[in-house]
Amino acid sequence: MRKLMMIVVAVMMATMSANAQQAGDFSVGANASYSFKTESFAPGIRVQYNILRMLRAEIGGDYWLKKDLWQAYDAFFNLHLLIHASEMFKIYPFAGVGYINTKVDGQDYKDEVYNVHVNVPEKVRDNAFGNVGLGIQMNFTPHLGAFVEGKYQFKDDDQFCTSFGLVYIF
Repeated sequence: MRKLMMIVVAVMMATMSANAQQAGDFSVGANASYSFKTESFAPGIRVQYNILRMLRAEIGGDYWLKKDLWQAYDAFFNLHLLIHASEMFKIYPFAGVGYINTKVDGQDYKDEVYNVHVNVPEKVRDNAFGNVGLGIQMNFTPHLGAFVEGKYQFKDDDQFCTSFGLVYIF
């Protein structure tokens, strides 16, 4: 029982001592995203740099896995306004710009109504977009944190996405 109590105290102290990020902090992360419009998933990566204690720049990208005939990849740049709710928690509204390349595979099918063979050609589209969102980050240790965020992408076919992942803080 005594050993268990010592372990619990040690874990609590390590968790409580997580430092708030400072200007100059650099982090890398991996995430999983979900689009409610296309109902598809995307693994992604991101790199973050704290310009000021309350301002963080982020670049990243996602590869949207093929769903039906649709797939895409995107790259983005965001600015986060960091609100330090506590030593462990940060809330951050953010805004940014990005680029998305979508591809819809061509398809051959038979139209049952008119009894004809139809060929739909492959479509590739490039779009610039803007996005706004809100995220929450929890630092478990001075070097490891987790985040969850939601963002709305403004483009020719707007969409809402959610992401969650881990970041390693250098």
